Amino acid sequence: MPFELYFLPPYGRCLKHLGNKEKRIARLVVSALLEYFHSNSPTGNPYMIPVGGRAYRLVFKKLDGAVWEAYIENHVRVLTRLDKHRHFLVFAGNHDQVRQFLKEN
Repeated sequence: MPFELYFLPPYGRCLKHLGNKEKRIARLVVSALLEYFHSNSPTGNPYMIPVGGRAYRLVFKKLDGAVWEAYIENHVRVLTRLDKHRHFLVFAGNHDQVRQFLKEN
């Protein structure tokens, strides 16, 4: 059974604090995750996703407990919480913001 991806309100609120470039990258990460989840045969980790004639490297890995991190080429990081086969988007930010979020939650 493929994973499913759900948006949570806290994720939407944290996007408001990102710049335009970071928001585009976060959307690209989410699109890449959706493609990765629905791919019949994922090509492993990192997963390569073609966008605009270029291939981007999606890294999706487990951090701690039910928290997973996804990012494209070390830019904006998107955190999800896994519950059975469902991933819930909970946070987006840079490396330092993610570390702070994890300390507080």
